[in-house]
Amino acid sequence: MENESFVQTKKLSILEGIAFNGVFILTQGFLLTGLALQFNVSEKILAILGVIPMLSQMFQILSPKLLRLAKSRKKAMLISASISRPLFLIIPILLTLNLRNQYLLLLIMLVFGAFNSLTGNFWVSIMRDIVSQESSGRFFGVRNLLISLFSMVMIYFYSWIIDSMGESAGFITITIIGSIFSLSSYFMLRKYEDPPKKEYLTGNIFKEAFSDENFKKFIIFSFFWNFTIAISGPFFSYHQIVNLKLDYSYMSILAFIATGISMVFYIIWGKISDKIGHQSVAEFSVFLASLVSFIWVFMNPLTQGYLLVIDAFITGLAWSGINLTLFTIMLGIVNPGNVEAYFAVLSLTNGIGALTGSLISGLSATLLKDIYFEIGGMPFYGIQFLFLTSGILRAISWLLLKKVKTRKEVSVPGYFFNALYIVGRRAVSRPYEYASILAKTGRQLKKKIFKKKSIKPQK
Repeated sequence: MENESFVQTKKLSILEGIAFNGVFILTQGFLLTGLALQFNVSEKILAILGVIPMLSQMFQILSPKLLRLAKSRKKAMLISASISRPLFLIIPILLTLNLRNQYLLLLIMLVFGAFNSLTGNFWVSIMRDIVSQESSGRFFGVRNLLISLFSMVMIYFYSWIIDSMGESAGFITITIIGSIFSLSSYFMLRKYEDPPKKEYLTGNIFKEAFSDENFKKFIIFSFFWNFTIAISGPFFSYHQIVNLKLDYSYMSILAFIATGISMVFYIIWGKISDKIGHQSVAEFSVFLASLVSFIWVFMNPLTQGYLLVIDAFITGLAWSGINLTLFTIMLGIVNPGNVEAYFAVLSLTNGIGALTGSLISGLSATLLKDIYFEIGGMPFYGIQFLFLTSGILRAISWLLLKKVKTRKEVSVPGYFFNALYIVGRRAVSRPYEYASILAKTGRQLKKKIFKKKSIKPQK
């Protein structure tokens, strides 16, 4: 029977994840872009802001040291959370006082992201000991589903507030709400159970992590993947707001569609990945994500009506698989006794990749933002060169992921092909069974017809 305190912590992790996501969605996508524009940011600063969740992972290299000082994962988690979670409250204060300096926003977001990243490191370590590997796909699938449902509602609610109240008052209001969620998540973290940890890393964390050849391959993929995402990530929303002139409510509807698809596929991917391996779902999802970038190469006022809907569908399908399986693959690869060390090294390389990509994209966007031309009446914007580059690099990331060796029974297309084949074969292998059912149904229908017409059926 499962430990009761573990069950309570699993339930609490869902509520805490929902609460934290109430503030986290303000640091992502078009809401972050809109908030950044309130602080009059430049393209270079916007590029860095857009990858702070990845960039801040670099600070996780400090997690083993903080763990040794705190002497428990829970204490270390609460120390970092006590710095990050209340910090977000400064943003609505700055907006209210009209202190809208881009560097103040950048500093707050960097500190907020850095200590949230440290908090996440210890959270991962605790949850790895609480959630069994056999059920990890299903549990995190359900957890992500509920978080996505809440996010879907809140994104629309935040967008409605901005459009109703105006951008200035709207962003003050939604950042106050986000601050309340941030504080709530901190108090929930205080109630987590922390299973006794038997092993702590005392040696060189880089030597320990890089001595694992399979983990090294995953690090190479993860570095390149984060570099690739940073190349274009912050400018999808920029293109929507600046070039396509979309309003926040419409963008929230698109996010609503993508999140709805994600909700469904968190459950589907969770079940499928437990059957055929998380590696299979991850490869398929990364491949789909590369297609998303190519779609945006042709996203303009003439095509946005249908391409935005197609993009929302594929985005929900791809990123639900990516968010679920890259996390579980990492948990499956790492040494159980040294989760913090492996995760810290991985996060450092992810952050370096994101930083490199953001610097390149920020500089490139500054040079490309004013470019506009038409080909055969089809308008193109300079920013779209970043989407083209990202699509090519994402395809290369897919090839790097395939080199990582974890359990992989069959590919996702192969899994669905086999399922259809089995269903079709069953129908063929039991012709008499189906024939008898059809015959019986036919006789019953014939009797009803004749009875209705008061005519006796002839033999």
